[in-house]
Amino acid sequence: MPVPDLADPRPPYLQIADDLRGQINSGRYGPGDKLPSNKAMAAGYRTSTETIRRALRALMDEGLVGAHSTLGTFVLRPAAEPEPDPDFVRLESALQDVLRRLGKVEERLTGLEKSS
Repeated sequence: MPVPDLADPRPPYLQIADDLRGQINSGRYGPGDKLPSNKAMAAGYRTSTETIRRALRALMDEGLVGAHSTLGTFVLRPAAEPEPDPDFVRLESALQDVLRRLGKVEERLTGLEKSS
């Protein structure tokens, strides 16, 4: 799917930031690697250099890339796995408990069916 995708409701700069983040995570660009110039990326993504600057700013705010005015933009580190949402962790634990209890109920039903 091309980036930016016109069917995607997110702004193009966020789509491009996600695509670049994915390339960093996949190892295409590693720590210390220089990203293509803004002009080259704008041509590749078929967008404006301002959109590229906004995408890179989003990645800079995350600490994934850093820019030097005369040298270009470099990958600082791979993207980290996001911290799990505490509500998700709590719900996952509750679901595991429900599944464990359901397994015990099934065992009891199987035992009752065999004894009748």
